[in-house]
Amino acid sequence: MINILFSLFLTGMIMGSGPCLLSCGPVLLSYIGGTKSSAMQGLRCWAIFSFSRLLSTVFLAFLAGIAGTALLRRFYWETSGYIIWGLTGLFIVFLGAMVFVGLHTRFRVCNIISQTARQYDFRNLMILGILVGLLPCIPLIGVLSYITMIATHYSHGILMGAAFGLGVIISPLAFASMIVGAIPGLKIFQNSNRVIIFQRVCGAVLMVLGAHIVIKTLMEVLSKK
Repeated sequence: MINILFSLFLTGMIMGSGPCLLSCGPVLLSYIGGTKSSAMQGLRCWAIFSFSRLLSTVFLAFLAGIAGTALLRRFYWETSGYIIWGLTGLFIVFLGAMVFVGLHTRFRVCNIISQTARQYDFRNLMILGILVGLLPCIPLIGVLSYITMIATHYSHGILMGAAFGLGVIISPLAFASMIVGAIPGLKIFQNSNRVIIFQRVCGAVLMVLGAHIVIKTLMEVLSKK
């Protein structure tokens, strides 16, 4: 069992520095760049996001340990899977819109919405991490399929999911989050207009990423009909 857990941990480290970094990194880094102004704030965002994503991984591994491949296939490739994709995309678009429009605007309504969003920053990051953690990426599906084959008890699934998830956390994303969080504090951004431009670019990137997920989901749904 220890050998299996160690192997999954190493697998998580490899995936966290490759496929998982490329898929999750742009979303988190764009959010950090658009809302934070120091390296420590960026690191805090990474920690919250990573912890919530770990919870999703452990939950899915728990399901794999008790129900096997049939439930995972139903969870990912039927209606519930498309709902997860759609909700994740819409939530990312929402965050991007708040960064792009709400942070620096004269419209009172937008300011109120933006202030509310910042007050619930912790909650936003938790929701983002959980939703991203539920997305059916190929490495995660591979690991969950492996768990369904060898787990004989739900506790085994939880341990294996935690080992893989902890490995994913140990990635360059933490360092990248600190760098991106510190960018608005650099001398080149002492001009407030430059900060606004940088944050709006980050907001636009978030909206594009979210819209891409939504469009991809709609195309998948329509192709099934």
